[in-house]
Amino acid sequence: MEAEASQKKIIASFLFGITFVLIVWGVAPPEKYPTGTIVTIPEGAGLYQVGELLEEEQVVRSQFWFRTVAILLGGERRLQAGQYFLSRPESVAVIAWRILHGDYDIERVKLTIPEGFTVEKISTLFNEKFASFDHKTFLRTAPEGYLFPDTYFMPVTATASSTIKLLKDNFIRKIFDVMPEIERSGKSLEDVVVMASLIEGEANNQSDRELVSAILWKRLKIGMPLQVDVEKKTYEFQGLPEAPINNPGLLSIEAALRPTTTPYLYYLTGKDGKMYYAKTFDEHKANIAKYLSN
Repeated sequence: MEAEASQKKIIASFLFGITFVLIVWGVAPPEKYPTGTIVTIPEGAGLYQVGELLEEEQVVRSQFWFRTVAILLGGERRLQAGQYFLSRPESVAVIAWRILHGDYDIERVKLTIPEGFTVEKISTLFNEKFASFDHKTFLRTAPEGYLFPDTYFMPVTATASSTIKLLKDNFIRKIFDVMPEIERSGKSLEDVVVMASLIEGEANNQSDRELVSAILWKRLKIGMPLQVDVEKKTYEFQGLPEAPINNPGLLSIEAALRPTTTPYLYYLTGKDGKMYYAKTFDEHKANIAKYLSN
């Protein structure tokens, strides 16, 4: 019996040793690790696809161990697409952690997109700073109105498509809390964003934004042309423009949703930068003479 028990211990130790060696081998960096290069994780790639890619590029020895560690650290849904710089050999655990947390190890540039910037202005801003950014692609594919103005820390490898996704994803995050209010308002998200883009170009403080919002919604209701300075064609046609005219910030979106009650139907921005309101067209003409005349 003692001999049999001793034999089982030897076999168990041997199996443990083999398992340990396999694990150590599996999680260690490959001998031909591509130090100094960039590996790109595609948008929408699943755990198996990423594992195969990393093994093929010799970033990990075993896609099995990558998938195992990734699942333990958080799972497939947390995979972050993008370009990862491989500055030095790293274990499969470190690689998995980086991809799950978007740790790209790439130099980043701080860049601020002001509220009310158009797709063209945003594209020009990025095109001047990023060598991989394609101006024409951005202009052709970026959705006006849904690129959230904010401060971003962009990788120097930013492209048109990666920039659009980042800005659109930020838009979705920022408006998440007001979506129930949009649904209750009876207005579509598209109409709210279009109105917000008009408001963004007209007012620079929240009180005026809410007053302008009330006036513009009122004009729409009575069939009056919007006559908005930032979009001259609204002088000629009734209704909202077919699409946003710029990319509004959250305050303008909130103002589009929460117009204040007002008796006014007209407004203008005086030479002093302040806004002046009127109930009638005659009062509006008087404001023009008073606040815009030479």
